[in-house]
Amino acid sequence: MKHLKCPIGASILCRLCNNRGHLRTECTENRVQWERPTHLEELIPPHLRHQFDIQTYTPIDYKEPRNERELNDINLVVIPDPYAKGGYDELKAFIDRNKIKVEKVTKESRDKCLEAVYNWGIQRGLRIEKQIPIPTA
Repeated sequence: MKHLKCPIGASILCRLCNNRGHLRTECTENRVQWERPTHLEELIPPHLRHQFDIQTYTPIDYKEPRNERELNDINLVVIPDPYAKGGYDELKAFIDRNKIKVEKVTKESRDKCLEAVYNWGIQRGLRIEKQIPIPTA
């Protein structure tokens, strides 16, 4: 005899994809930590939208585009300064670890590497900051 799917497990709400049936830690969706809502109905909890059968989509018009301050610190990636001593090698290692594609003319330049990393971060909803070396006396 096959077991029926557990009703308690099926009622669990994933906070990442907003679907039921799994925890956030088990979610396979590739989403960033937080996104700016695109319509007013996203601000209403899903169970209330379902209870009152809310199916409208009222778009939100923002005066300013999304900026880096809206991103949580969990989305912060600190990269080494390529102009510091040994920083370019660390930056190249970071690029290789994350499989970031860098535009090559004959050889990659520091600026092209930085541009590729910033574009990679924007696509994933990450905030990229350069590590600033602290001067020693």
